[in-house]
Amino acid sequence: MAILFVSEMSYFLKTETVDHLYVNGTRTNKLKVDFDISFHEIPCNLLSLDALDDTGMPQKDAIHEIFKHKLSPMGEKQGSPEKSELGNTMRSEGEMEEMVKAEQKAVQQQAVLKAQIGSCGNCYGAGLPGQCCQTCSDVKQAYQRVGWRFKPHGILQCTSEAFLSNMKEQFAEDGGCQLYGSLELTRGSGQFHIAPHKKLHQQSSDSARQALGQAGALFNLMDLISFTFDQFNVSHTINTLSFGENFPGIKSPLDGEVRRVVDTHGMYQYYVKVVPTRYKALYSTTEIQSNQYSVTEHMSHLSPGSGRGLPGVYFHYEVSPIQALFEEKRGGIMGFVTSCCAIVGGAFSVMGLVDIFLGAVLKMCFKEGVLTD
Repeated sequence: MAILFVSEMSYFLKTETVDHLYVNGTRTNKLKVDFDISFHEIPCNLLSLDALDDTGMPQKDAIHEIFKHKLSPMGEKQGSPEKSELGNTMRSEGEMEEMVKAEQKAVQQQAVLKAQIGSCGNCYGAGLPGQCCQTCSDVKQAYQRVGWRFKPHGILQCTSEAFLSNMKEQFAEDGGCQLYGSLELTRGSGQFHIAPHKKLHQQSSDSARQALGQAGALFNLMDLISFTFDQFNVSHTINTLSFGENFPGIKSPLDGEVRRVVDTHGMYQYYVKVVPTRYKALYSTTEIQSNQYSVTEHMSHLSPGSGRGLPGVYFHYEVSPIQALFEEKRGGIMGFVTSCCAIVGGAFSVMGLVDIFLGAVLKMCFKEGVLTD
């Protein structure tokens, strides 16, 4: 009886979580996202985060708190985190092309370059008498012939090379970046993404100007696109990704997941289905309003000039019309008392049956004289 009583007591004290599904009737118009993502090979100054609604328009009023922390090649944090703003991402080669055209049209660039090079390009002291250097390759060969060290800076024929050299000095760094913080996005559907920063491309014209020492930005669009692809390796680790407060038993399927890209030409897309969730603790007067999510993913390999977009990591989310409720429950005191009474009554009934059985056996034994001999 004692064992049964202890068992019933433990069952009475045990808390179980019961789940229910309802039609989502919540009126909250914001979806909170907490994220912590480490990029293994992209410097912090190349990264930017932006959020769009389901129509593709930027969510400019999204409340955000975003930080970047530089990582060493071994993945260790270096220095102090820097606060970052939302927006300023480049998502397509078309956007990049528009920025380049806004600086100067390609036809005008070539006209200015040809006018400055002239009919016989300068070999900068390395050429033979009467030799003309019309291309960067001609100048480089002339330098090699006389044994001089070649640098593209300041050489009109080597505008693109000087531009890329300046870009690599400014943006190509060893190590990676940890991007973390929180966003409050439009509820319903939309996306947030991590893509190349516009700063990389906005400063391209300045780099070219420095290389030329003139007002014109003479560089090749494909050089800029190729540089972006080469520097933006989207290999990453999702340390945490959640859509609301934590509650007991919640599982985030992307926490701790590592994704690596062999080459740098990749776009990762995560399709997230968010399920609004309420959690009611046993003795709490308030509910935890949170969200769970499931996810599918797709990796696309891109090539420069294909027009299929730039490398990046995209999270497309959609809020489910179904809401989940998790409620902690425990058996009532009346059920516990009833069970205890049933245990006591059952014990007495069993003891009565045992008494009757033993009495019948003893009576039979006395009758046959087994116990009297």
